[in-house]
Amino acid sequence: MVGLRKVKTKEVLEPKDYLKYTSYKNILQIRRLNLIVDGVLNYAKDKYPSEISILELGCGIGAVSFPLSSFGFKLVGIDIDQDSIKSCNAKNPFPETASYIVSDAQTLSLEKKFDIVVATEILEHCPHPERVVDTLYKHLNADGIGIVTTPNGYCLSEIIFSRLFQKLGIHTLFHKLPRKIYTALTGSPTPYYSMNVFCHHVQFFTYSKFKNLLEKGGCRILSVSNLDLGMVLDWKWLSLLKKVEFKLATYVPHYLAGGWVFAISRSVTAQSEKR
Repeated sequence: MVGLRKVKTKEVLEPKDYLKYTSYKNILQIRRLNLIVDGVLNYAKDKYPSEISILELGCGIGAVSFPLSSFGFKLVGIDIDQDSIKSCNAKNPFPETASYIVSDAQTLSLEKKFDIVVATEILEHCPHPERVVDTLYKHLNADGIGIVTTPNGYCLSEIIFSRLFQKLGIHTLFHKLPRKIYTALTGSPTPYYSMNVFCHHVQFFTYSKFKNLLEKGGCRILSVSNLDLGMVLDWKWLSLLKKVEFKLATYVPHYLAGGWVFAISRSVTAQSEKR
């Protein structure tokens, strides 16, 4: 897994200290967070944390932004859900460097740019994902990076949980299990990382479709990491099988993976066209 990269900082954090600040509990969410943190620290390795500005689109209740803020980066988190932002502001462990506002990632205009823009697991929830990509592009510095993640809409877990269960209404019933039962079964205290419990998937991406979405929005693909195979559930009692799946996922073509972490930048060609 990801270790701490060398970042110029007055206070050196121990590897994985950032995990104390996330609400993520299951093994897949932690793997995704580790890859996001790795991308951020790799970009920031020759700079002081205070020199780095981060925007997170669709921050939910801070499962990603709180850990990122623990490194001392300047961060702004936005989410369309008022209750999620209320939760972030109430629990924000780094109010001096991180702030949270209610806004729609499809229409956001902050009139400032950031070194890093993170959009993790939100494009599949948006009616107009191309508008989110446009928002990312507009708010990203010319030499900055974007980190975008999404599930493969055609992997087994998405077909069962985000399509069949959602269509039959089982999805909501399953998530209404008593917390003790749900936690014992899955290893996670909650299935949601937003206060908006009815925010289901409305987009189902293939690898090529998602890659084309980013490129049409003026982005250049820097790297792609496969998350898993999308076959084994990310429940605590299946964690050993899930770890095997993680290892196997690194060897398969991207189109067979269960989800991806994209590192992107603004395309030089697109910048010229949009001037």
